[in-house]
Amino acid sequence: MKTTTKSKFGRRIGLANLIAQSGIIVTGAIVRLTGSGLGCPTWPDCAPGSLIPVAGQVEGFHKYIEFGNRTLTFLVLAISIALFVFSLLNEKRNIIVWSFLPLIGTLLQAILGGITVLTGLHPSTVMAHFLLSIVLVGISVKIYDYFNNKRIFKPLPKIVDRYVKLVTLVGLAVIILGTITTGSGPHSGDEIAARFDLDIRVIAWLHADSVLLFVGLIVGLLVITVINKESKDIYKITRTLFIICLIQGFIGYVQWFNGLPWLLVSLHVIGAVIICIAITNLALYSSNTLLKRLK
Repeated sequence: MKTTTKSKFGRRIGLANLIAQSGIIVTGAIVRLTGSGLGCPTWPDCAPGSLIPVAGQVEGFHKYIEFGNRTLTFLVLAISIALFVFSLLNEKRNIIVWSFLPLIGTLLQAILGGITVLTGLHPSTVMAHFLLSIVLVGISVKIYDYFNNKRIFKPLPKIVDRYVKLVTLVGLAVIILGTITTGSGPHSGDEIAARFDLDIRVIAWLHADSVLLFVGLIVGLLVITVINKESKDIYKITRTLFIICLIQGFIGYVQWFNGLPWLLVSLHVIGAVIICIAITNLALYSSNTLLKRLK
């Protein structure tokens, strides 16, 4: 395979993997928000004795929504296999190792999805299901960056590097608190599903406070990147992250004061995925072994 063709295919398969890992989060959220979490009440079967939905299931149209999401897992798996095989045949050892993670992670997601169904959509398993997907999105961003970005960036000044790590850590805390808030709220995925025994108002308040802290840190990073010329490479991505956070925060408050309608909640989930992508792009500039850019 010629170098230019190889590079182009690497970018495309890396992007396809990122889109797939992100998209499965959104479709999973639609399953939950439409109350279709137990549309297929068993696993790996959809109905007792059948891998696919059968006529007469009491779950009605919900079975098709849940089965559709299960089917999409095979597409995500196929893309992750293609990514790994391409890296194995054409790339260096470090990207081969990283490209294996979406593959093994997708397989783990399938198993965890089954556990989620078998536990009746317990919020702890739903939360783990979502957070594993978020981790896979972050990994996919790093992989795509490897194939797409061959520029060499100067290391950040030490104090800025530490600040970026702090922003990344707080961003992760915001996402985790968001999943706990979801696990305490009304959209359980099914009428019989349990909820965390927590006061939704208190958890939502903590989540909102963490968001305010996160936005404040991003504003500080914006100021630093404007003043410090050595940090100019991260100005654009910090500005983008700031804008995304403002939109996400607005959606969060509107959905809360309107009783958490499913459409706004789904937009909030999409926003969380986009924020994860933006945070990872920012973290790639840090010196953290797990987060820094692959070479």
